[in-house]
Amino acid sequence: MITQVNVAILEASQGQNKILADQIELKICAQGMTCVRWDLVALDLPLFSIAAERAGRPESSLKALAKSLSFAHGLVVVSPEYNGGVPPSLVNTIAWLSRYDLKGGWRTCFQNKPTLMASASGGAATRLLGSLRIQLSYLGAHVVSREISTQISKDLTHDIHMAVDQLGQLCGVLRGSLR
Repeated sequence: MITQVNVAILEASQGQNKILADQIELKICAQGMTCVRWDLVALDLPLFSIAAERAGRPESSLKALAKSLSFAHGLVVVSPEYNGGVPPSLVNTIAWLSRYDLKGGWRTCFQNKPTLMASASGGAATRLLGSLRIQLSYLGAHVVSREISTQISKDLTHDIHMAVDQLGQLCGVLRGSLR
């Protein structure tokens, strides 16, 4: 029986989105859940290619990330919009994860996990959030309907509260089926 809900937070940049991730983490912890944070930029995975994979996977960092995601009950993806799309740090991380041999398959990193998307960008990040929703759904994640999209000057308190509440409710609903 699960006594603690664990949420993995993936940060795809180190600027305003790190601050947004800090705020989301505070709200998650206030609900009694625990968090593990992954700064995908600091992870510094090499650019994925078949040649790079043949030269040797970044085994230790990739293994730790894959295990962390597979054991998480929920996910939060905090990402800026890059040129109308998903930033390279996030796409590259997903590419490396898709080649990782994990018990139960690499999709256990995402499959059936309530997933909250958030973005602090110069614009509304609608293209990012739409693309990311499609990709995460394809990976098997249950993307929550509420998302956090902010232009850098916007106050996020209400949006964070509502989105994290929804994530927490979904993690709680799934809690009994996860062991």
